[in-house]
Amino acid sequence: MTTIFTTQTPSNPEWTDNVAYELGMKFSSTETGQITAIRYWRANSETGTHTGKIWTATGELLASVTFSNETSSGWQEQVLSTPLNIQANTTYVVSVNCNLYYVYAYDELANPITNGELSSIADGNNGVFNGTPGAFPANSYRNTNYFRDVNFVTVALPTITKVGGDNQTGAAGTALSTPLVVEVKDGSGNLLSGQTVNFAATTGGGSVSPASAVTDANGQAQTTLTLGLIPGAIANVTNTVEATADGIGSVTFTCVASHSTDNLTVLTTQTPVDGNITDGVSYELGMKFRSASGGQIIGIRYWKAPSETGTHTGKIWSATGTLLASVSFTNETASGWQYQALETPLNIQANTIYVVSVNGNSYYVATNNGLANSIINGDLSSVADNNNGVFNFNANSFPTSSWFNSNYFTDIVFVVGSRLVKVSGDNQSGATGATLPNPLVVQVLDAQNNPVSGLTVNFAITSGGGSLSASSVVTQNGQASTNLTLGAVPTAPGGVVVIATVDGIGSTYFTATATISNPNAIYLENLNPGTTAWKLVNRGSDEIAGYASATSINKGQSIDFKVSLGQAGQFTIDVYRLGYYGGAGGRLMASSGSLNGTTQAPGVIDPNTRLIECNWTTSYTLQTGNDWTSGLYVAKLTDQASGKIAHIWFVVRDDSSTGKVLFQSSVSTVLAYSTMGGYSLYTMNSINGQRAYKVSYDRPFSQATYQESYEADTMLRWEYNMVRWLESQAYDVTYVSNMDVHTNPNLLLNHQVFLSVGHDEYWSKEMRDNVEAARNAGINLAFFSANTCYWRVRFEDSTLNAGQVRPNRVMACYKSDWDLDPVAIQQGPSAATNKFRSFQNQRPENALLGVMYGSDTPNIYGGFNMIITNSTDPYYANTGLSNGDQLTLLVGYEWDFVVNNGSSPPGLVILSQSGVQPAALLPNYDEPPNEPGLPQNQNFNIANSVRYTASAKVFASGTIQWAWGLDSDDVSPAREDVRVKQITVNILADMGATPQSPDPNIIVP
Repeated sequence: MTTIFTTQTPSNPEWTDNVAYELGMKFSSTETGQITAIRYWRANSETGTHTGKIWTATGELLASVTFSNETSSGWQEQVLSTPLNIQANTTYVVSVNCNLYYVYAYDELANPITNGELSSIADGNNGVFNGTPGAFPANSYRNTNYFRDVNFVTVALPTITKVGGDNQTGAAGTALSTPLVVEVKDGSGNLLSGQTVNFAATTGGGSVSPASAVTDANGQAQTTLTLGLIPGAIANVTNTVEATADGIGSVTFTCVASHSTDNLTVLTTQTPVDGNITDGVSYELGMKFRSASGGQIIGIRYWKAPSETGTHTGKIWSATGTLLASVSFTNETASGWQYQALETPLNIQANTIYVVSVNGNSYYVATNNGLANSIINGDLSSVADNNNGVFNFNANSFPTSSWFNSNYFTDIVFVVGSRLVKVSGDNQSGATGATLPNPLVVQVLDAQNNPVSGLTVNFAITSGGGSLSASSVVTQNGQASTNLTLGAVPTAPGGVVVIATVDGIGSTYFTATATISNPNAIYLENLNPGTTAWKLVNRGSDEIAGYASATSINKGQSIDFKVSLGQAGQFTIDVYRLGYYGGAGGRLMASSGSLNGTTQAPGVIDPNTRLIECNWTTSYTLQTGNDWTSGLYVAKLTDQASGKIAHIWFVVRDDSSTGKVLFQSSVSTVLAYSTMGGYSLYTMNSINGQRAYKVSYDRPFSQATYQESYEADTMLRWEYNMVRWLESQAYDVTYVSNMDVHTNPNLLLNHQVFLSVGHDEYWSKEMRDNVEAARNAGINLAFFSANTCYWRVRFEDSTLNAGQVRPNRVMACYKSDWDLDPVAIQQGPSAATNKFRSFQNQRPENALLGVMYGSDTPNIYGGFNMIITNSTDPYYANTGLSNGDQLTLLVGYEWDFVVNNGSSPPGLVILSQSGVQPAALLPNYDEPPNEPGLPQNQNFNIANSVRYTASAKVFASGTIQWAWGLDSDDVSPAREDVRVKQITVNILADMGATPQSPDPNIIVP
């Protein structure tokens, strides 16, 4: 007897997700034979009854057996009551349920494991599971070996093989010219005559004649396939025929029925007037269009300029900016029309506006006023609303701006045919294990919107687990339905996905949510519908700007917005909360309606410190509700005349919260870089290189206002991506600004984990004291940031130039000119507002973090790979990482390193040691020779991440970009990595915070 596994052992012999699974493996044999037994490796803590099963590759159950007389752990084997005959070179699946605990070895089935005639299948999708025990396992994660196996003996069995007619193509509704022929042999290999073979058309709607035939003297039997004709089909349809000889086996023929279609495009003979334009920037370029009849978009095309390079992604959007479909172009030519088929055709409704767009990296084509009038081709037409030919300065973002109704030559390929539409049952929620109250209902409609009956709709769960009451349903009155029973594992909102497909016509998706008991506020908040309308696009140049009366407020409080327009007119304020919201990233919370705006007075400058303060009147007061969820909030300001947009950023706190995680938004760093009025804390972006010594919150942030600014120093660049990921996993998180950490140390003591994320450079002495006190009181610290706690600042009252004196509205940081600071002159060098590591402060940041700022790269989207060390550390559990493995572009754009200055915490563990290329200007450039902030001869070519344990646990990523490994929304190149997610889950779990709704491929310790 032969088994697949011989000496292999689990790398993790004891694991639980606290749910039950069906776990299995795909395998095949090079010889015919019999499976005599099923076996599996039992985890020591596993209990309950176990049933082994053998399935076909498509999920037909062939044999099952219940285990008896099991031992406490290790290999268990149960003999089948009747041996199962299997054919050579045919894929089967063996599975055994687990009730709570199981064993595994990641990636072990990525390559075939062969023993004699048996081998596992290496198709990139082995190591299969299902969240419903007893159900066919089809999902896979990292080709994991769950140690399910068979006992096999080679037996000379009769065989049935295909000898002719396979893989033909013909017109739908016609008979194929070549018959489908099988050959049957006995166990000795002799041709077997007189054997009945049954033929059945199994998919595609075809028919066979005859349905049954007897093998002739040559051991052969045959049938003729008439290909199925699906009314309204717009794509080729696969027809399959199964030929079965009872007691011997079966084979499957696959043929293709081609359906003729007429493809339409909006643009036909038009050519660009300007064929190779560049502004030196990238764009998203698009066109609004509609169809007079329903149908399907099967592809996207665009006209490529001769000098254009790089990758391109085509997109279809709703008129309001919801992304409906996207596809990356491949095999492009040097110029002219490029076409890419959608992976799944997109159904569109009649007389409904959509937008097609493609990014341009540097060069594009255009015809000014080319869309001023509607272009009509059959049912398709461009929209003539005097705002077509749309663009966005941010590539891959929804294009809404327009200039001279320019035709940028983006287009669709459309076919009129039958379409599959959702009727009801979408976006339901239910408890894990429950059947949703409403069925999932679809309808097939022809081009005239008449229902089409008699077609087969196939339903399948693609993610999230669960089971369906029916997987294949024939339409009646055009409709078909199934009921969804949710799996045992909670999901993120919309985490259960069911696809409904009609061959040749298309597919549509249903989403559902498997909810949890006692959900936290973040989980419930993200069940709300989201939108991308909050995004900071179409910034201008003084058309509109604003600031808030506070950096944060407690829920239920109000906040004043002060807005100025370049020209008096109307504007609106829309307030959004940032989160995950199914990937949209924001939720609309309030809208002001149309408001009257004026041009408010410019800020007043202090000639000595270059402090600029504005004294603007209040334009709108936002009253938050007691039911508002703590979070990062955006007030989107829109100038009605120009369409230009600006943001005001603020935090809504929940001071009563005891949530596990406290997320600090680093608003002081945003303030430091803001150049509104001409001065920041930096010479690089201040007038004549004369930086300010003080900056004020009583002025707009330039980063939220001007098109030429960038987001390296805002909550939208790294904090936003961390927020998206945390909330997608339903962490129990609440939010504050670092001004709250400055003023209220007790806020930190109500939580288990304090988070610093992204760019967290500017800290007051009080912030440093309060965070260290929290650590000493047992509050864990996770710094998913770099360049953290670098500059010491002082917060002061505003002056009357801001209208009134209010505390903590001015931030002072004299840096290398600290000795000009009147406070330092009065109190002495220990009050210097320069680096914490300075000779005057002598509080190097590595005493808190374990690392300190080393250098940067000028490209905020660039960086270096993180190189793993100490891969056996618990923080790397369940990642499969080994020493020397790399996480792509995770280090940057600023990074930290370990410094042996005598201040490193005891027990420091180095988790990564990555090679970097430091900037020409090193962090000690402005330090007097006799006052070094760093010891001599530092190696600036290394970046590190570390952890240590004191009164609490502390982790420091040593990189600003960690959040991009968790979520890469609006990040290019993307670097989202499941291993980074697993590491982060491990870190936070070690600190006492676990996700309520983790991704299905994440293991929660």
